[in-house]
Amino acid sequence: MGMERFLAVRPDKIGDVLLITPSLSLLRQKFPSSHIAVWGQPYTREILGANPDVDEIIYSPNQIKKFDCSLHFYNEFPFAYAAWVRRINNRIGDKSKILFGYLYNRPAYPRWSDLTLHEVEHNLALLKPLGIEIPSPPPKMKLQVKNLNKKLPPGSPIVGIHLGTGKGNKAWLPDRYAKVADRLIEKRGVRVVLTGGPGEKDLAEKVLSLCRQPLINMVGQTDLSELIGLISQYQVLISVDTGPLHIAAAVGTPVAAIFATKNVKPAQWGPWQTRHVIVRQTINCSRRCIPRHCPFDDCLREITAEEVTSAVEELLAGGGLKTLDEARAEWYKKSFNIAVNRDEIQRELHLSGYHAAKLRLPQSVPELINFIIKEDINIIHWAGQSAPPLILKLAAATSALWVPIPPLIIHDKGGENRNRKELVAFYIKKFRERK
Repeated sequence: MGMERFLAVRPDKIGDVLLITPSLSLLRQKFPSSHIAVWGQPYTREILGANPDVDEIIYSPNQIKKFDCSLHFYNEFPFAYAAWVRRINNRIGDKSKILFGYLYNRPAYPRWSDLTLHEVEHNLALLKPLGIEIPSPPPKMKLQVKNLNKKLPPGSPIVGIHLGTGKGNKAWLPDRYAKVADRLIEKRGVRVVLTGGPGEKDLAEKVLSLCRQPLINMVGQTDLSELIGLISQYQVLISVDTGPLHIAAAVGTPVAAIFATKNVKPAQWGPWQTRHVIVRQTINCSRRCIPRHCPFDDCLREITAEEVTSAVEELLAGGGLKTLDEARAEWYKKSFNIAVNRDEIQRELHLSGYHAAKLRLPQSVPELINFIIKEDINIIHWAGQSAPPLILKLAAATSALWVPIPPLIIHDKGGENRNRKELVAFYIKKFRERK
């Protein structure tokens, strides 16, 4: 295959750009002499500028020259159309996109409904049409620290708190950040640094006003390069799922990762191949989860200051999830929510720390949809010889209007006696088989 010039399309958020760097590493290994360009946004240039796998960064379709292949990690019509109209011979993207999948002539089929796959692995799936094998474990993310102008003086360990959030998430509560900061300073003698963008200045002032101990306030005082440098100096970062969480993972900084909202799941967005602890609680909320537009804080209040403090202390002591296999096991436990029709299966799952809700019939389709939303159900385990009722299938399919991934329905004719490990392996297998 005569591939010499590649265009990787990922013009979105900081974290998303970082999460394609393992794919760029494998692309470079497969085609070591090729020219690899990334179509991004100007504010992400610090992420890619020192990456040895990237030869060029472009910011506009007007900069597209002659490429042999475009890889569309970001699947939106304007970018697919730009590659097509400029006659790039090999256009690899998600063929399942109904409105513009026809613009891709080297189809890939990322398994978006497979909750066992991390976003890094969804990106890696785009390499399959190029004959690139994915090693186990897959590569780490790449990010080089270039700017330490904000270097902190030597002294006690540094714990960072990033107050910002991505577009699809919510910030944790300021009073709880303050409690965590005070307890860590008083009990562990650490220094605590606050970071965030200009939009988080009011939140930072609120946190500072609630603290008994002094904090180092860097909110609104760093550009992206300086923020990367700061995070590389931390012993631990506390953050919800947002760009700096993935920056920490890329530079090897341990993360106390707060996953409060239903829509953002560790199995998809957990810290990739760095030591971490997931802080998450099951939320019974009947509302559709749109974090940026939700005025309620039920999910945020479920996460306590004690839990986050304990996570940080565990990481400071050298603990936390250290391998990808360890991480996956915990991610699944914190992401899978199962509806079951048998008490014995529910009991086994509860004993393993999984959230399992009893499925009770008869119910109407609206009642079942509300149950799926409230319990955040992504697996329906129907055990027994009789097939799952049609009304259950209809509710699961219709729930796609309210939940990001509709529930996987499993008809298990003879699995009532599966033990805990067998149940989880069974769910993983069924996700992998899902069409």
